[in-house]
Amino acid sequence: MRNEARFIEQTLEMMVRQDYPADRFELIVVDGMSTDGTRDAVERFMRTHVGFHIRLLENPGLLSSRARNIGVRAAQGKLIAVIDGHVNIPNDKLFVAMENAREQKQALCLARPAPLDVPGLPPGTAFWIAVARKTWLGHSRSSYIYSSYEGFVDPMSSGFAYDRSVFESVGYFDESFDAAEDVEFHYRLKVAGIQAYTSPELVIYSFPRSSYLGLFQQQVRYGVGRARLVRKHAGAFSLETPVPALIFLAFGLAPLVLGLPGFPPVMRMAYAIVIALYWTALLIGSLGEVRKLKRIMPAIPVAFAIWTTHMGLGWGFLKTILRKGQVPVMEFRQSRQHAREDL
Repeated sequence: MRNEARFIEQTLEMMVRQDYPADRFELIVVDGMSTDGTRDAVERFMRTHVGFHIRLLENPGLLSSRARNIGVRAAQGKLIAVIDGHVNIPNDKLFVAMENAREQKQALCLARPAPLDVPGLPPGTAFWIAVARKTWLGHSRSSYIYSSYEGFVDPMSSGFAYDRSVFESVGYFDESFDAAEDVEFHYRLKVAGIQAYTSPELVIYSFPRSSYLGLFQQQVRYGVGRARLVRKHAGAFSLETPVPALIFLAFGLAPLVLGLPGFPPVMRMAYAIVIALYWTALLIGSLGEVRKLKRIMPAIPVAFAIWTTHMGLGWGFLKTILRKGQVPVMEFRQSRQHAREDL
């Protein structure tokens, strides 16, 4: 986490209230050199909850991949979970469900649904972004992150907890990543033949971005991570991978197609048809979701959020895949505020 002073105590409270023996779990808080009083908030929580094993560690490298490794290496338990500093855990049975999945299903990796429609989230931009992200156009079709499915799945989808032996088998998180480092790690699990077990009982709500700009910046970062993933692992490339980049190019070429004199009219017509079909698909997909809420007009902001998602992913992917060599770590450090919701 970084700069989560407003929310970290709430998150920790959800964990210490779990219906699970306090002497059988530990909480390791890895702080990316926060500047907003986050450390004070954690230390205050530790003083008022002396019956729990809570440790506060520093991540001077700032990268989220490094934070994961710091926490994993410090952990003493046999099942190690990574949970963000600002989430909503809807009940007190998460730890029990995690242990049951590990022991009864013999799962070496656990995946969890991470829906964005947090209970009590009021209507507004954040709410419609949450709706957009769970549409079939708003996230990968192969992902189970918004699904209620129970069973073993591809670990690249939404893994979050791991048997200690996993790190001995495939290594740790790649610290040259600061986006999609979890996906890259899960790809190595997949190659090693390790599946993830997912269940609605493992749900942890994530908070959506509260602005379209925040959503775009988030998705650019994810696009950068996905480009680095396929650079490192060619096998991670799928037919779905370049789609956002193609959408970004389609809109980026608009001035060329529509503005330059002498451009063939048939090309302009073809371009207009493609863009019209794209927006039609977005509106139809969005309408299908908002009608479940007995609404119609919000289909427009939902469609805009899907478009923003595609454009961010596309730009992040393109600017990285076309750049020679590796993406400098400093580029990611400049976006180190990403872990904090823009509320």
